[in-house]
Amino acid sequence: MNWKTVKLDEVLKHRKGFITIDDKQEYKLCRVQLHRRGVLLRNIVFGKDIKTKKQQVCKAGDFLVAEMDAKLGGYGFVPKELDKAIVSSHYFLFELDKEKIRPRYLEVISQLLILQDQIKAVGSTNYSAIRPRNVLNWEIPIPSIEEQIEIEKLFDDTKSNGDLLKNELDHQLNLIKELREAFLREAMQGKLVKSMDIKETGQHLLTKILVEKAKLIAEKKLKKEKELPPITNEEISFEIPEHWAWCRLGVIAEIKRGKSPKYSEKGVLKMLNQKCVRWFTINVEHSKAVDEVWYNSIDNELKIKINDLLVNSTGDGTIGRSGLADIYCDSFMFDSHILRVRSSMGIQQKLLCYIINSDYGQSLIESIKGATSTKQTELGVNNLSNFPIPLPPLQEQEQIVAKLDELMSFCDGLEQSINESQYYNEMLLQQVLREALKPKKNTKIINIETRKIENPLKTILAGHIINLNNTTDFGRVKFQKLLFLTEYICKIDFDSNYIKKVAGPYDDVLIKNIESDFNRMRFFNVVQDKTDNKRVRYTALAGAKELESLFLENFADESLKINNILLKFRPLSWGECELIATLYAVWNNRIIKNELITDELLYSDFMAWDKQKSKYHSVFHKWLFWMKDERIIPDGWGKYIDKPK
Repeated sequence: MNWKTVKLDEVLKHRKGFITIDDKQEYKLCRVQLHRRGVLLRNIVFGKDIKTKKQQVCKAGDFLVAEMDAKLGGYGFVPKELDKAIVSSHYFLFELDKEKIRPRYLEVISQLLILQDQIKAVGSTNYSAIRPRNVLNWEIPIPSIEEQIEIEKLFDDTKSNGDLLKNELDHQLNLIKELREAFLREAMQGKLVKSMDIKETGQHLLTKILVEKAKLIAEKKLKKEKELPPITNEEISFEIPEHWAWCRLGVIAEIKRGKSPKYSEKGVLKMLNQKCVRWFTINVEHSKAVDEVWYNSIDNELKIKINDLLVNSTGDGTIGRSGLADIYCDSFMFDSHILRVRSSMGIQQKLLCYIINSDYGQSLIESIKGATSTKQTELGVNNLSNFPIPLPPLQEQEQIVAKLDELMSFCDGLEQSINESQYYNEMLLQQVLREALKPKKNTKIINIETRKIENPLKTILAGHIINLNNTTDFGRVKFQKLLFLTEYICKIDFDSNYIKKVAGPYDDVLIKNIESDFNRMRFFNVVQDKTDNKRVRYTALAGAKELESLFLENFADESLKINNILLKFRPLSWGECELIATLYAVWNNRIIKNELITDELLYSDFMAWDKQKSKYHSVFHKWLFWMKDERIIPDGWGKYIDKPK
């Protein structure tokens, strides 16, 4: 390979020149997106609507860089459909020397952080405006034209696989959202926990609350409020257990609107606003400072107490969002865009929070929200007070909240795993191509010789495999097959002893030792799936954050091949991985024994592995052809895999 590093001025030329805008002509205006996401059409307008009459004309294939946003990845290539579009003087246009660099190769380079990392902030304000000379001074690696083509293909293949996984991960996140709502729906309908030893009903609890409120009103400790109307049949959208009761939220809770604050830069940080109210929690980091004298003049009963429920009363995208106050916001004040809900008689505030944040609660808020004189969307005290909610007995409320907390924590774990997979999915494109773009000293084709590894390297590589594949359908079967395929294809000797099992090659000792080390090294917690007793999940622990650096440190020479292999298997199901691992094993067995190899013989060996392999009869040849296309072809490395003795 003839690698070299060059400055962009060797392959790019800054094109200057402006046109004068004609008021009667129509123009396409384009812009670059941040974070290296390309060039888009902004709008199409007549010249009379363009204030700055001196503009630049783009050509398809131009490299377009934003003066102010380059540090944030504000650059890209002009697509064919934006040929002759215009941009202002705050953009720079560059033409490519196509004899020295392929446009597609530079486009690949622009998708990495290689360029963005070379942009330096200027001055105390972190100002990052650039000039054309700065762009032309950026450096990039330039391999031969043939190698540029190879890297382009690697980029396209990696991105295609990554896009498939992203779609799958997005789908999995939506499924988890639906699962959360299913849990909340079951909780509100009394289907989540079994009612045991019913001594009190929801109606009894409601009666106690009404009696207590009447007593407080008589003692002048509570102001008498307007009586709320009875709940109609039309308002009841689902059935609840017979021993529960329907009631208005305002009957069982005091609902207060906050006060308009007197802000002061030198005051005390004690005022909560809409930004502070998150889903289920309160974040005081967004609180604002108010005048200390004003704050001290507020009655303490109006200030927040631990476990108060706060609900946003206004704002597009924020109205109806509710969270519970904790110790960090004790004694804070809340502004007039927030409603405080404080329930009676020990009613579970967390249950009310769950109900309000559920699809049921949010749909009610959408239907009952009103409008103020300022035309701003307003929920308001009266509307929230009329909120119809199901009321279980107190003991059952505690059980429901405890169960919901457990189930939501389970969903949090699933989401965390998916979000980490999304992060690694995004990172992998950068990592694979950075490895590919490293100039190779004493250049040689990557041809990994056998490398025998011991612990903890086995566990680090195994953890890397999980990091790149840990979606909600990932479990021990797919993990074991990927371990096997990584070992045999990349020739990394785990000192394994695979045997024939129903689901393909299997090494019980290896998998148990690795899973034990996952816990010991704080990489992953191996959790039994609550919905499937035969399945486990791998939940990331604190040490998992260090896995990628440990992997690159210990498998630098092999990382590119390992990641390329894993990329091919990430979008596949565990069943497809089982099929391919088994086919690879029978194919490799024939090579080891120096036996004849034909598609028919491979099919026969595959079906003879176990009678349950017959379920793959119709797709066997599809995946055999896939292996050949992807060049996942055994070469006889490793041990012969046979039935257990």
